[in-house]
Amino acid sequence: MATTSFLYHSMQVKGYRYLRCEFVGGVIRHHIKLARHRRRCRGCGSKSHHLVLDGRFERVFVGLPIGKRKQEVVLHGHLQRCRRCGKRLREPIKFAEGGRSYLRSLAAYVVYLCEKATIKDVSDIVGLGWDSVKEIFKGHLRRQLKKRSLSHVRRIAVDEFAVRKGYHYLTVVLDLDSGQVLWSAEGRSADALLPFLDRLKRCRAPLEAVALDMWPAYTLAVKTVFPHVAVVYDPFHIVKLVNRAIDNAQRDLAAQIPKTVRCRRGLRFVLLRARENLGLKGASLLAELMQINQPLYQAYLLKEQLRTLWSFPSAKLAERFLDQWINQAKATGINSFGQLAKTLETHSHSILAWYEHHITTGPLEGLNNKIKTLKRQAYGFRDLEYFQLRLAFIHSAISRIPG
Repeated sequence: MATTSFLYHSMQVKGYRYLRCEFVGGVIRHHIKLARHRRRCRGCGSKSHHLVLDGRFERVFVGLPIGKRKQEVVLHGHLQRCRRCGKRLREPIKFAEGGRSYLRSLAAYVVYLCEKATIKDVSDIVGLGWDSVKEIFKGHLRRQLKKRSLSHVRRIAVDEFAVRKGYHYLTVVLDLDSGQVLWSAEGRSADALLPFLDRLKRCRAPLEAVALDMWPAYTLAVKTVFPHVAVVYDPFHIVKLVNRAIDNAQRDLAAQIPKTVRCRRGLRFVLLRARENLGLKGASLLAELMQINQPLYQAYLLKEQLRTLWSFPSAKLAERFLDQWINQAKATGINSFGQLAKTLETHSHSILAWYEHHITTGPLEGLNNKIKTLKRQAYGFRDLEYFQLRLAFIHSAISRIPG
């Protein structure tokens, strides 16, 4: 037969008298009653000699399972009338949270299991509903997230990724030093980022630099809250702009390319691919293009030259090179490269800020693959708050298996 010692060591139920044990419908039921010397008034905290038992109630709590066998704790409680404060209240229940129908020890066990199994599996193991298991784990994640300090955040990266089809995005902020996701919010506007930046400012975080992907809304948000913080535009996204300009140039100059070359398979990919990655076939096609369309070939050379912008030994040399590149791009007479040159000229300070801070959105881009895996393993998330909580801990073991 179970004892009070068993209840304490297995389910953390302390200060109760063990009445009896029974087996009902495949469930082990432990009947308990609060020990007299443990009684306290919920209103004023008076001890047992000030209390009069004035009514009864009974509550059933789900306990920790033993193997496949479920356990329940049946509390035979009393209403207590206090001679000191005059209140008539139920006795306090310390082994359960508020009006919950499960033990605190079971909730801790659920959190432990959720780090290693799916919510459905945990629900089957502990005998709670799927929604109850998820709420327990969500509450744990909320508490852990609330403890996270922002007072030491120095460098962050901001990017967006698609939550679902139809241009539904989530803005994500990553701490580049710790690898933690600090913030996520619906949308890709300045309003999605401003609450987090305001919170950083209130915490007096020593923010030094922010890596962005040249999305104007994010730049506006950062400059609004932190006007003196360095904005660093990601090299990958700048090269992406050049590739887009190459695409547009190819369409604009398509009429000047002979049909035999224009219709040849792989021309677009030759123009977008790095020169060191061209095979013999690609190099041959590029040499042919050099003979028949000098402007497009010049655009390709400009694209390759810009890739070297981040390999100079100093920012001064890089700045000189960028000025020369902008002048050459304008001189080509190609409309798409003229527009690109104006864009780079406008944002040259943020492009060259890489030489001072050496940060990119690369770690966040890499994290996007983990986020996609998380979504795929869970077959999607209908609860956005739960999804955001999982993102906040995606760097740790907590997010090994989604719900």
